[in-house]
Amino acid sequence: MPRQSHRSARTGWWLPLLAVLSLAVAWGPTEALAQRQSSGAMTIIIVDIQQAQRESMAGKALAGQRDKYQQSFQGEFNATRQKLQSSDQELAKQKGTMTQEAYDLKVKALEQQVVAFQHRTQVAVRALEKSTDQAMGELMNTILTITGEIASESGATLVLPKQQVVLHEPRMDVTAQVIERLNKKLPTLNFPAPQVEEAPLGAVPPKSGKK
Repeated sequence: MPRQSHRSARTGWWLPLLAVLSLAVAWGPTEALAQRQSSGAMTIIIVDIQQAQRESMAGKALAGQRDKYQQSFQGEFNATRQKLQSSDQELAKQKGTMTQEAYDLKVKALEQQVVAFQHRTQVAVRALEKSTDQAMGELMNTILTITGEIASESGATLVLPKQQVVLHEPRMDVTAQVIERLNKKLPTLNFPAPQVEEAPLGAVPPKSGKK
């Protein structure tokens, strides 16, 4: 099963995420922020969300658990694929030893197993993506909350994603602070077990229609 990006970097999330953060800061100004706003000054902080995901304890836990499930699915699928290929090769050898009708029935049964296998693969991928989205959502919400706290404390009126900043003063980058607080607030992350509610691999799907 090819490794899914699970929209892994979630690059498209940063703009709406930080827009919400900016609104949260604007609606809940501290005394320092109020003074800066009244003077017309703008304080900017920068955060590297992707770095926070990669280097935080929770982010590493998410990636590790996801990889574990993916490898498990991959091993299962590889074994079933090899079994189906062996069945196909064996059936080809038996073609001359049975009637055409019997051969056609075996071919049809094998085709149904292949369809069931392909369907289960797709279901497993979607289940893994769903679990990843749930865990990622919890991680992102915590990062958002922590970044908002830091912005409020520092009197920042604007938060920018580091990937979109060409030059900046090092003191504007609060990524290290975000990671430090994230490790304390969310030291680990529960990765929901992917729910693949399907028939066992290789099983023939039930026929539809009247008996």
